[in-house]
Amino acid sequence: MAGIPRHQGALISAGVLLGTGLGGFVDGILLHQLLQWHNMLSSRLVPTDLVTMKVNMFWDGLFHAFTWLMTVLGLGLLWRAGQRPEVPWSTRTFVGSLSMGWGLFNVVEGLIDHHLLGIHHVHPGAGQLAWDVGFLLFGALLVGAGWGLVRAGRQDTRPRGAPVSTVRERLVERRA
Repeated sequence: MAGIPRHQGALISAGVLLGTGLGGFVDGILLHQLLQWHNMLSSRLVPTDLVTMKVNMFWDGLFHAFTWLMTVLGLGLLWRAGQRPEVPWSTRTFVGSLSMGWGLFNVVEGLIDHHLLGIHHVHPGAGQLAWDVGFLLFGALLVGAGWGLVRAGRQDTRPRGAPVSTVRERLVERRA
């Protein structure tokens, strides 16, 4: 695609929103539902009876609605990006953006809900600070790894639909 400027932004935006939504789903499904370590308000409104459980379940539902919305918006942006010829279709850029979105979700949600508001903790009880800090560190690791992949993806300029070259072909191209 000679002469067409290359823009990663559309793919990055889609990936970050999708990563935010998918990371939120991992949190909600794994930590809230399967492991049942916490609910959205479980540190402020301990779910010890049916009423407090219902209130927590309602707020968990709002949380899942948010993650669903981020996922749908990310899919919409991905669809639009896929229709634009100036957007390089880069696996590294997309996976890096997904990682950044999930990591940003962890960092923002962790800072606000676990530390600033204290409405719940990753795993309440003994060692809860370690779990909360670990959640933040995991998020920061995802952001850093994602950033590195997005930066590496800047070199991906293969036009959409072009055949993927083999390792041998790439080595020959580099030697030439």
